[in-house]
Formats: sequence, structure tokens, C-alpha cells
Amino acid sequence: MSDLEKELATYESLLPTLKADEGKYAVVEGDGLIGTFDSYEDALKVGYERCGLKPFLVKHIEANESVAFFSRDLDTPCPA
Repeated sequence: MSDLEKELATYESLLPTLKADEGKYAVVEGDGLIGTFDSYEDALKVGYERCGLKPFLVKHIEANESVAFFSRDLDTPCPA
């Protein structure tokens, strides 16, 4: 399991308790929550302060996560 997969799984397992902080940003390292923060910038700053260059995840807390799908019309020739 990659670091990202582990941190996403940790986030998913914590989501029921994180819903109280919906709209904030969670910082997850491995299988632990570092904390929740009002802004992405604050979360990123604390993530780097605590983890340095080790992997960590900053995730926007959403009870119902929106997923965006993008596709390209591959039959259309490139205009360039």
C-alpha cells in the first residue's frame, strides 16, 4: 500500500468524526491525524513543519465529496 493510499484510508476512517469540521482541511500523516485547519495554506504549513519532506495528505473535509469527470473529444483534430 502506498503512502497516499494509507493516508486516504485513514482520512476515510476518520471522516465520521471529521464531519464536525466540514469545510476545513485535514492533515493526515500515515495512520494519524495531525489536525484540522481553516485554510489550505495553514494546513500545508503545519504539514511541512511537522513532517518535513516526508509524505503527508492535506484534504478538504466534505461529508459528500463531489467528483468531477472530464473527458476530451478524441475524434476532433487538434486545432494547433
